[in-house]
Amino acid sequence: MSSPPNVMVSSTFYDLRQIRTDLAHFIADELGYIPLLSELPSFPIDPDLDTIENCRARVEKDANVFVLIVGGRYGSIDDKTDKSITNLEFLSARQKGIPIYAFVEKSVLAVVPTWKNNRTADFSATVDTRRVFEFIEYVRSQERVWTFPFETAQDIVGTLRRQLAYLFSDSLKTRLRLNGGGLPSYFDALSPKALRIALEKPKGWEYRLFLQSFLDEVERHSDSILEYKSGLTLDPAEYVIAMSAGDWILTRMHELQAFVASANKLLNTYAQESFGKPGEAGDLQRIIWVSRMLGSVLDGMLRWAKRIRCARLDTPFERVGAELSLFVDNLIGQFQTFPRESLSKVEASLSLAESGQTQQVELTMVFTLANLEAFQTALAAASARAGLK
Repeated sequence: MSSPPNVMVSSTFYDLRQIRTDLAHFIADELGYIPLLSELPSFPIDPDLDTIENCRARVEKDANVFVLIVGGRYGSIDDKTDKSITNLEFLSARQKGIPIYAFVEKSVLAVVPTWKNNRTADFSATVDTRRVFEFIEYVRSQERVWTFPFETAQDIVGTLRRQLAYLFSDSLKTRLRLNGGGLPSYFDALSPKALRIALEKPKGWEYRLFLQSFLDEVERHSDSILEYKSGLTLDPAEYVIAMSAGDWILTRMHELQAFVASANKLLNTYAQESFGKPGEAGDLQRIIWVSRMLGSVLDGMLRWAKRIRCARLDTPFERVGAELSLFVDNLIGQFQTFPRESLSKVEASLSLAESGQTQQVELTMVFTLANLEAFQTALAAASARAGLK
């Protein structure tokens, strides 16, 4: 059976105590939803977790909607991350992809422009630490979450009542789209952020969807990337005798060239075709396919590097394999940075367009081999020792 939505309210406690109380009544009594506030007896806790982990767990496991309220206090700081509890809860909600409604006290919001122009000035009359401004700037500029100013709890209640009505309306529209067959199968692996772009198709959706899906593919490989960067050798070893080492190395280089060629073709041909001609809508299925294929290229490069790292090349080629495995360092780095940085550029450009300004965005991904000189030196030395030219 379906249950009412859980609405998490995240803020500092003592300075916003009455506002939290008023919001709890609004959420429970007027909306009929379940309020998640840490001071309520109904707030579920895990006795094996500390306060901070309990709050994060509630966001990750239970929250369906996240309400962020920022006043003049930064709040308790987590020793491990040096971030406030409210900050960590916000990051968890952002990662989960649930709707976020952010409210900033009007008197604090009014001082943000002054702080941006003079960050070392004394703002103690407004906030207990300048980190409050830094958090607001992060939420607005980096995470691009819309913020509403407030003075009283009723300001927040009125805004939430309207915004949740819009959310309900959007949900009904999505339900209507799903009736009679559901979503296409190629939507199955999309993250919540990518799925929302695919369904709502906002301005510039083709580029947003491609870059978000590309970023999601990279993040799915985060453990493998960390394994590679940590230099671990967890796969079975492959023994390569000296007589076969030259051909083995050439074959591995041919494989790497194929990965690079595939990535180039996906980005320069198939991605461009999927976006559609100017004035025409893009091909949604094709965009998702290109991003998944780029994920396959990344997976192939990581497996390629692991195979070489775990291989045992006979003397005098043992050092050549170690240097060869580092060829993909720059390639993997590009896969990590390109979609995230490009998505930020596209979002910034679209924001400018809404205000009547225009900005040309150039997205360039350069594939270069790392460690080439060290590899060539090791190969030349090994070839000389083996009596090869």
